[in-house]
Amino acid sequence: GTGTTGSGGSAGGTGATGGTGGTGGTTTGGGATGGTGTTGGSSGNNGGTTGGAGSTGNAGGTAGGTTGTGGTTTGGTTGTGGVTTGGTGTGSTSGSTGGAAGTTGGTGVTTTNTSSGGSVGLSGFSASAVLRQLIFDFNHTRDLVRQSESLERAASANITRVQQDTVFQVKQAFYFYVQDIRLVQVNEQEVANRQSQLDLATSRYNTGLGQPIDVVTAQTAKAEAITNLTLARGNAEQSRINLALLMGIDPRTPITPADTNEPLPASTDVNALTSRALRQRPEILQAQATIRAYQYGVNAARTTNAPVVSGDVQVLSSGNQFLPQTNNLFLGVAVTWTPFDGGLTRGRVEEQRANVESAQAQLTASQLMVTSDVSVAYVNLITASQRVTLAQADVANAEAGVRIATGRYATGIGLFLDIINAEAFLLTARINLVTAQANVQQARAALQRAVGDILPP
Repeated sequence: GTGTTGSGGSAGGTGATGGTGGTGGTTTGGGATGGTGTTGGSSGNNGGTTGGAGSTGNAGGTAGGTTGTGGTTTGGTTGTGGVTTGGTGTGSTSGSTGGAAGTTGGTGVTTTNTSSGGSVGLSGFSASAVLRQLIFDFNHTRDLVRQSESLERAASANITRVQQDTVFQVKQAFYFYVQDIRLVQVNEQEVANRQSQLDLATSRYNTGLGQPIDVVTAQTAKAEAITNLTLARGNAEQSRINLALLMGIDPRTPITPADTNEPLPASTDVNALTSRALRQRPEILQAQATIRAYQYGVNAARTTNAPVVSGDVQVLSSGNQFLPQTNNLFLGVAVTWTPFDGGLTRGRVEEQRANVESAQAQLTASQLMVTSDVSVAYVNLITASQRVTLAQADVANAEAGVRIATGRYATGIGLFLDIINAEAFLLTARINLVTAQANVQQARAALQRAVGDILPP
């Protein structure tokens, strides 16, 4: 027979969790009265009273009866986060959610209620900022900063050295260009002299006073002079190109050198010049700065694993708005120490000490080099100055020799070969004078570079 529907349990309190419905079943034959169903479930937090138990289902009918249909009772009221719905019992009464389930109508198939719902967590915004400041690290950071500053000074001195080298190279190229231009002028004068000598030999030959060999010799000498002039012009053009490259301009740019001279040295005492160079040469300053940098490196290496004390300040802001309103401030002090580093500190100290020794050796080598540069440049300047005096005397003597040989030949008491030889001596003397004058300017520039005064103020 069909069992009666059990009465539903009372509604659970607010927030109660729905329980499991009673177990229904199919009555076989004349089944006995169904037993009392199990309790649907425990009440939720802060829930109301437990729903009442469902009534006992009627006794089943004869064998082969159909399964009674249990009533459906809604469980407790909606809790926070969802609505709980009671299940449907089969052949029995379904208990209310949060209360007792209906009784079982005989032996049947168990059906389990499903409760739905749950709680939803709160969402919000938060922002934080952390400031960390080093308090004390046994001067490890300070030594590293000082080391970097010393290396910066060494790099600056190296830049100064490169600038001085560049200025010196430009000056050397400039005076080579001036020398080659003056040699072109010398060779142009040589061509003019050979032409006048050819005219003299031709005139004497036409008057019957000269020999044909004199004309041939004069023509040969003029051809050689023209060849030398061509070579001199080529050398001057090459010097101009080299000067333009060192100046960083287009090699096709025309350059007209000014008539200028290098200033005289600040002192004629080589020892005073050497002392001045040892104080201001960039190579010396670079080596000294490198030594100081590595010495600071030794101090920094010794405190590699020393304790580090730092302070922290943290600001934390949170809330449900995009710009949180709740602010929290946290202050703290941290100490970091690595007592055992597997020999790293010792190895770094030894490395920096070796760098100090290498830098000291480099300083000694630089001092010897500077002393040698000043001494050699000073001797070259003295020698070049003396050569100018000798070359001027040679030019004067050679010019006189050409005048004498030309006069003797014109009067018929001398040979034309004497003119050729005298003119060759004059050409050599003039070339030597131009070279000596250029060497003086180059020697002055070299002495300035050796002392460290070559850069313009």
